[in-house]
Amino acid sequence: MRRAFSVSFLRSNPLLLSHSSGNSAVVALDNHYYYNSSSSCCCCAFTSTFHVYAISHFSTNPNPFKPNSTFPYSSDPTHARLKQLLLEKSKTGFDKLDDALVVFDKMLHRKPLPSVYQFAQLLAALVKMKQYSVAVSLFRDMCVKSISLNIVTFSIAINCFCHLNRVDYAFSLLAGTIKRGFHPDVVTYTTLIRGLISQDNPAEAQLLFTNLIRFKLIQPNVVTYTTVIDGLCKRGHISTAVMLFRYMEKKGCKPNTVTYSTLIDCLCKLRLVDQALGLLHEMTKKGITPNVITYNSLIQGLCDFNRWQDVNQLLSEMNNRNISPNVRTFNILVDAYGKEGMINDAEDVIEFMIQRGQHPDVVTYSALMDGYCLRGEVDKALAVLETTMKRRGIVPDTHSYTILINGYCKKLKVDRAVDLFQQLLREGLSPTIYTYNTILQGYFLTGRHVEARKYFKEKMMLNKALTLNNITCSILLHGLCQNRFVVEALSFFDTMLSAGLIPNICIYNTLIDGLSKNGHLEKARSLFDNLPLKGLRPNVKTYTMMIQAYCHDGLLNDANELFLKMEANGCLPNDVTYNTLIRGFFHNKKYNEAGVLMDEMCARGFSADASTASALLDLLKSQEQNPALLALRKKFLT
Repeated sequence: MRRAFSVSFLRSNPLLLSHSSGNSAVVALDNHYYYNSSSSCCCCAFTSTFHVYAISHFSTNPNPFKPNSTFPYSSDPTHARLKQLLLEKSKTGFDKLDDALVVFDKMLHRKPLPSVYQFAQLLAALVKMKQYSVAVSLFRDMCVKSISLNIVTFSIAINCFCHLNRVDYAFSLLAGTIKRGFHPDVVTYTTLIRGLISQDNPAEAQLLFTNLIRFKLIQPNVVTYTTVIDGLCKRGHISTAVMLFRYMEKKGCKPNTVTYSTLIDCLCKLRLVDQALGLLHEMTKKGITPNVITYNSLIQGLCDFNRWQDVNQLLSEMNNRNISPNVRTFNILVDAYGKEGMINDAEDVIEFMIQRGQHPDVVTYSALMDGYCLRGEVDKALAVLETTMKRRGIVPDTHSYTILINGYCKKLKVDRAVDLFQQLLREGLSPTIYTYNTILQGYFLTGRHVEARKYFKEKMMLNKALTLNNITCSILLHGLCQNRFVVEALSFFDTMLSAGLIPNICIYNTLIDGLSKNGHLEKARSLFDNLPLKGLRPNVKTYTMMIQAYCHDGLLNDANELFLKMEANGCLPNDVTYNTLIRGFFHNKKYNEAGVLMDEMCARGFSADASTASALLDLLKSQEQNPALLALRKKFLT
């Protein structure tokens, strides 16, 4: 009799796996788990499952290759030599896959067979080579030939399935492991947790970890804790990650460099750099040495805030600890200096890294090119690609070309950008959606809307390999509305919705702005009013656009009402919002109301912008004796 269990139920109840009894076994069929009450050997059930997967990825036979005479161990090695070879290769991997297969074939024909530990070392060598499918196939052969297995060989196979993104097979094999009388250890379960995280299932990984603790199936080690912390960090749950970090310390499990580095990296990505620096101080105080990965995360975080003095301090600290910056470190600095327009500093960093024996790569020079483009020096960026990179034997990638294409589009040299796009294709590179979006926007920026629309329809819509995103939609909608093709913009918007693309608030902002500026205020209002039904909240830009539209059409009451409502809805007005409504009051001769709002604006730390000041001066010229205007001049222009 078979009883089906869902994957999530099995994973959330690991206790079931630890109490298998009788002849029952859990087998994987069609991505479900079943109890198989037959008395057949559990391993046979699993080998049939593995065979379906393995045969589609790698075909293996008991003797797949004849011995290769160039392989130093192709002749029948002594037991001692075989033992030494496997010990060495389990740590480094074989130079060639054929060599590993030859050794496996020799092992199968030895009398007596080598020990299970030696077979496990061979599988470990394949894992080192990232030959996961091959390892699974050889494991299957071991099962078929009834070669003795142990928890290590099972754990290696589980690890391979996780690397192949088949965690379902990994869990199936876990059940088989237990059925054969083995007890999965902390390494096995940590492998499964890591597999779930790698398949973007951190919630299930966390649930498995929680149940393992609850049912006392394992005593988590530092690797287990760090793996779960990494999963939490990937989901942005830094508070929970820190709580688990403190819990592991409380339980006597000492965090290591990787644990601290994982948390530090997450904090930096969340722009909590001071907290990350606090963890650095804590780990060094406890005698845990940071590594270059730790420092790279912190340097990136500090560069994001332009905290150059702190960056220099960290670099000095690295030097004092004899931790050498790597290419990643230098690339972070080149990118940061380039983004700030400090191109000379970026070039100095590249020169310094060469002196230190580090080799700049395509990322280094792409960052330098981006820095030139941000300064408007696109031709210099092109020289980096065509001269410097070529001289150093570095092949540009799609990102390198896209940087240049974007630079030329912003300089309104779209034809040159299109030439580079064609060059990219000739080099055998595949443009990304960002590359296509850049050229589409370039056409609209130069007023070539006919070519833009043609390019979109022929090069993007008909390209089945291309997935349009919200940025594509925003560019197209903005370009169409700017050129008064509002009906076409609405039609495309409906097509986008029908295709299943979910617009974000930026898309709605673009369309609301385009509609209101082209005399379609009611349609803009309808989109705005329906935002909550779409699960979206208007942001300050959305509110400001609608306020501006109301002011433009003389609907001051609606504009003022929306201004009051936005704050009640938790969206604070900014300086643009205030200045927009104040000019609306000016335009409609509501000078006293404008004065009250200007007082409020100044109290919040904002000031009148150039347009507002200019509007007030123009009014004073035409209405010199108006008391309300004179009061405003006295307050804000003296």
